[in-house]
Amino acid sequence: MSDSNTPADARERLIQAGIEIFAEYGFSATTTRMLADKAQVNLSAIPYYFRSKEGLYNATVGHIADILAAHLTPFLDRLATETARGFAPETARMLLQEGLSTMVTVMCGDPGTMRFSQIILREQMAPTAAFDLIYPKVMERMLSAFSTLIATITGETDPRQCSLQAILLMGQVMVFRAGRATVVRRIGMEGYTAREIAEIQELVVSRAMAALDFMAIRQA
Repeated sequence: MSDSNTPADARERLIQAGIEIFAEYGFSATTTRMLADKAQVNLSAIPYYFRSKEGLYNATVGHIADILAAHLTPFLDRLATETARGFAPETARMLLQEGLSTMVTVMCGDPGTMRFSQIILREQMAPTAAFDLIYPKVMERMLSAFSTLIATITGETDPRQCSLQAILLMGQVMVFRAGRATVVRRIGMEGYTAREIAEIQELVVSRAMAALDFMAIRQA
C-alpha cells in the first residue's frame, strides 16, 4: 500500500488507528496488518515509526494520556493556585465539585473518549508497561488532587483514607463510562446528551459531598 502523505500524517494516522483497533480487539488480538490497513499506510511504516506493534501501542496510550491531561489541566492549575494561597474547607468543596464535574464531562460527555476508556479499562484489568505512561499523567494527578481536597474538607489526617475516598469518588465517575450500556438500558438514557451529563454531574457531586460531610462529622 502506498503512502503519499507526509511522515507526520502517516504517524498520526497510525496512532488514530491504534486508538480504534486496540480499543476494539485489545493488544494481543490486534495485528500489524489490521493497524496498517486502518491507517492506510504500508506495513513497513509501523517498524519505521514505532519499531514494533508494542511501540505503536505505547505511543497510542501516551497520546491518550496527553489528551486527557490537557482536559484536566485547567482544574489542576486552579487547584495549584489555590493551594499556594491556602484555602478553607468551603473553597476545597467548590474545587472538588469542579473536579468531579470536569471528570464527568471528559469521560462521559466527549464521544471521543469512549475508545480511550476501553483501552484504559484493559490497562486497569491487565496492566502492561503502557500503564506507566497514563497513570502519572492522569490517575495519579487527579487522585492526589482529590486526596488533598478530601483532607481539607473532612479533617482526615490519614493519607491512606484520603486516597481510598478519592478512588471511590473517581470510581463513581468511571462507572458511568464503563457501564454506559447498563445505564442506557436501565435508566433509558440516550447515552449521553448534554442534559444527561448535567444529571450525572449533579448526582455524582451531591453523593460525594454527602459522603464527605459524614466523614467530617466523624472526624469532629
